[in-house]
Formats: sequence, structure tokens, C-alpha cells
Amino acid sequence: MATHQGKVLKFWNDRARFGQNAGTNDFMLKILEERVLLEHIPEGSEVLDIGCGNGSTLIRLVKEKRCQGVGLDYAENLLELANKNAIEQGLQKNISFRKQDIRNLRSELGTHQNIFTQRCLINLESLEEQEKAFGSILHLLPSGGRYYMIEAFNDGNQALNDLRQPLGLELMTTPWHNLFFNLGEVYQWEKRHPVKLQTVIHFASTFYFLI
Repeated sequence: MATHQGKVLKFWNDRARFGQNAGTNDFMLKILEERVLLEHIPEGSEVLDIGCGNGSTLIRLVKEKRCQGVGLDYAENLLELANKNAIEQGLQKNISFRKQDIRNLRSELGTHQNIFTQRCLINLESLEEQEKAFGSILHLLPSGGRYYMIEAFNDGNQALNDLRQPLGLELMTTPWHNLFFNLGEVYQWEKRHPVKLQTVIHFASTFYFLI
């Protein structure tokens, strides 16, 4: 019988057939996420994208902010798609994609000034695995480096449903392959890891209320 992570891996390998929508069918959400990264990641910086999927976000950062990028994913079909997309854009000299499981990040990856995840850690099976992965990401940051954690939280999901339900809007549910975070638990990580929380941006709240 396949493990939970085996089923998740199969899910993402199967998603590669959707091309530019491999990461999510919600292209507007993807645009909002990319806008946040474009606003905060410095021009010409070096970037590590963990859980890069089809590589679209990293490709956009390289094109629009002249970044140098490395993308990691454990789904081979998505990595093949990401490489194809980078080649088609003529960016293969500025981007490299590698197979890597976030549960086992290797030190030979070196340090990276800017690291981000987009709905990556929520694919892990437990809070313990998520915090372990978070700690591993921090080990890849140099002093003064930044981790941009674009993930999903139960807090926001519940607040949205509290507003949507009286209006007869369909409630937002958690996908079977995701484990959403609780903001209070993530705040506790600051006490156990060498990191300082800079800001929390609720960039998708109004969007999800309206849909």
C-alpha cells in the first residue's frame, strides 16, 4: 500500500500534464503570490525556490528582476517541465533545477540569500515534519538571509468561512494532500530556531472572500 507521501508524489507527478497550471488551477492566486515575491526579493539577487513545480515563479523572477535561481522539487515530471520552460525562455544559463526532497535537504546545496516556498510545506504529513523542514531551510540561509514562506493557514481559512457562510458562499476546504498551518504554532518556531519573523502579509484574504 502506498504511503501518504507516495500518494502526494504521484499526485504532483500527474499534475505535470497541466503545464502552466501544474502548481494550481487557481491562476489568480498564483499571480498574487508572484506579486508578493516580486515586490520583496531584491533586483539581481540569488534565489532558491524549494518545491519549484513547473518553475514558473522562478522563471518570472529571473526575467523581471534579473535574479539567478536554483529550483528544487522531488517530482521528476515537474522538474522535466521546469527545465523545458526555462529552455524555451532562453534562461538555462540563469536557472538550474535539481531533484531534492524537502524532508532531506542536503548541505551541499550551499547557502542562498533568498529562499522561498509556495504551498510546499503544507504537503508534509505532520507538524513535526513541517517544523523539521523549516529548520533545514534556515540552515541554507546566510546571516541576513531571508525566507519567504508562502503557505496556507487554518486561521485565515476559518476566518474566510465565517464570512462566506452567512452569504451562502461555498466554504473553503483543505485539499486531501495538504496540512494547513496554525499561525500560533508557527509563531512558536521563532523561539526554537535562529530566525526573526519580519512580517505577515495576508495577501489573498479579499480574493478568497470574493470568489
